[in-house]
Amino acid sequence: MSLQELAELGAAMSGVGVIATAIYVSIQIRHNTRAVRASAFQQVVNSFAAISFDIAKDKNLVDLYLRAGRCFPALDEVERAQYSLMLLSFLRRSENVFFQTEIHMLHSQHWSGIRESIKAIMVPPGAQACWSEIKTRLNPEFRSFIDALIGPKGKVAAEA
Repeated sequence: MSLQELAELGAAMSGVGVIATAIYVSIQIRHNTRAVRASAFQQVVNSFAAISFDIAKDKNLVDLYLRAGRCFPALDEVERAQYSLMLLSFLRRSENVFFQTEIHMLHSQHWSGIRESIKAIMVPPGAQACWSEIKTRLNPEFRSFIDALIGPKGKVAAEA
């Protein structure tokens, strides 16, 4: 085997090594992406579970949540502020998930259950009245999403 043939064999083996390395790196990146997405979704679940549990373990907050959902304007000033902050906290978490889904950090099927939870929380007339007061504190894209989610009935309730 001549020196030229050895050089060509070395170049061919080098090419095979580069291809094998590229395949290995792409597999590792795919695994890392899955791990990052799983971690992001776990953080989302933990965040929503925490706020739900914090409200659920305080009978006064549950009462406030129910009364505010029925008629937000009937609450006194402190209760309106407390409910507004509670709803804003929930919506900020929702906004985070919305944008993580928009940038494909979370899969849309992960978002579907949370979207239905948002809708259930935003459907009561009191929540919609509160929404009309706090919506400017959130990103315009997310505001549009919520407005579309609650539909025309929500817009009419907010204006009333």
